[in-house]
Amino acid sequence: MPSANTPTAMAKEAAGSASMAEVSVAVLYFSVSSIVMMTGNKLATVHLPLPSTLVIVQAIFTVLPLALNKEVLPLQLWLVRRWLPIAALFAAMLFTSMQSFLYATVSAILVFRNIATIVSTVVEYLVRGKEANARIIASEVLIVLGCVIYGWTQLGIDPRGLMWVLLNVVAQVAYGNLVKVRLCTIRDAHNRKLSKYTCAYYNNVLGLPMFFATFCVYGEFTKLAPLIDKLTVWGCCVILFTCVAGYFLATSGFGLQHLVSATSFLVVNNMVKIANILLGIVFLNDRFSGVVPALGCILSLGAGVWYSVEQNRLSSQEAAGSGTCSEKSGSLGSPPTVGGGGAPPSCCGEAFGSAGTTPTVAVDGPQEGGGFHRDTAGAKAGKL
Repeated sequence: MPSANTPTAMAKEAAGSASMAEVSVAVLYFSVSSIVMMTGNKLATVHLPLPSTLVIVQAIFTVLPLALNKEVLPLQLWLVRRWLPIAALFAAMLFTSMQSFLYATVSAILVFRNIATIVSTVVEYLVRGKEANARIIASEVLIVLGCVIYGWTQLGIDPRGLMWVLLNVVAQVAYGNLVKVRLCTIRDAHNRKLSKYTCAYYNNVLGLPMFFATFCVYGEFTKLAPLIDKLTVWGCCVILFTCVAGYFLATSGFGLQHLVSATSFLVVNNMVKIANILLGIVFLNDRFSGVVPALGCILSLGAGVWYSVEQNRLSSQEAAGSGTCSEKSGSLGSPPTVGGGGAPPSCCGEAFGSAGTTPTVAVDGPQEGGGFHRDTAGAKAGKL
């Protein structure tokens, strides 16, 4: 029987909405893009240690082909208003991530990013009243223990790197939770969910002014010319490589979220972390200063996988106990039920109410004349 963290198992979750092949390709597409982007960004900051400059180049490279894509909605005021908070958190997430690359190794970044699971649990409890079971709490205790062991015994950890990683964790959790809400509630003029290309386009277009702001605030314009003069051909190739990977990652992340559950997406991310650490050791000369920090790293990442499994089990139990749809039927980006009939998908339930309830789901969309309206899940379809 396939385990919960394999592409096959996740494909079964998506039964009825996507084929096994489609989900498997999406998982592979996202995983490769994420792995390449992580290693590439670390190398890019070595050749050009200007985080905002790198993000601006990558964003422009992503926006240009998306602007020509027929699936992309052009900029519309009503959608800009709704998407702007997501873009702001997206910009914060990218900027803090690039800053962390300047001061920390890939393994250190990935180990301490595991703390995001704890932050997420706290947010879910405070916002949605969702309680964690004993096994989830135990997994999070082990994550913290692994981080402490690694941080205490690994030599060369820069406090600035740890600060940027923790800020990145906060931005990631806020971004992930807001995306859940927006993908459930925003629809285009034809009441269709936003395509992955539209989501990526709005993220990068609206994020660009914010990247330029940090570019100016951090005075990168005064450092750019001397560093460009020293940039080697290999350095240019690395930056171009990250631009290509950035485009694929920008679209594959939303694409995978449309096909699998939030928990399965978390499992994929944990598997990617392990691969990135191995690549860091091989290609980036990341080294553990002893056996103890290596064990701390393994403990933290292993506990992160356990956390994912327990979250998946808890979600399945809640769905079975309440008689509602499974977590996948409410995977990120699934359309809510509009016009009566059936409960809204659980991702909308997660965003607006506790497990097992059927909350009123607000669906946002454009109005004739470029305006903006909100309707609820019980509204007539003709109003949308």
